[in-house]
Amino acid sequence: MRMIPRPKHTAQRPAIAPRKEFETILEWAVIPTFDLVIEYGDQGVVVCMRRIAPYRGVWALPGLRMLKPERIEDTIVRIGHQELGLELEPADRVFLGQYVGRFRTEHKRQDLSTGFVLRVSSSQDLRPNTEHFSSVKIIDKTPARMGAMYRYYLERYWTLR
Repeated sequence: MRMIPRPKHTAQRPAIAPRKEFETILEWAVIPTFDLVIEYGDQGVVVCMRRIAPYRGVWALPGLRMLKPERIEDTIVRIGHQELGLELEPADRVFLGQYVGRFRTEHKRQDLSTGFVLRVSSSQDLRPNTEHFSSVKIIDKTPARMGAMYRYYLERYWTLR
């Protein structure tokens, strides 16, 4: 069997659909997303209070959708940087599982989420994206007001730990 070399991280800027086109995508397509259980040193796991749909007003894990032409590693790095100001090492990720999220909002949006666990040093400052999150905290148990998808990943994480 011939091995195909993996390309290096993309230098291309990710493509973001204009809102009108994205509305059509939400209506007809499943959205690939990545959600991260980030261990913040030995203090616990990072969770964020969301400002945006879906899961507005509940605790969530940091995550974003994959954009063209990204690879999984590129998306993980972008999540760390854009959502929390963290430098993540995607090679150190541990696969946690997948979850199909079905939402009542945004044209009955459906996401196929892939969850990973990553660890960062607590010496890195958390700088949350204030457009996406109203607050961030470090937890050692699942919060009461948490989206089902994130609850699923955290319950798997606590069990596997």
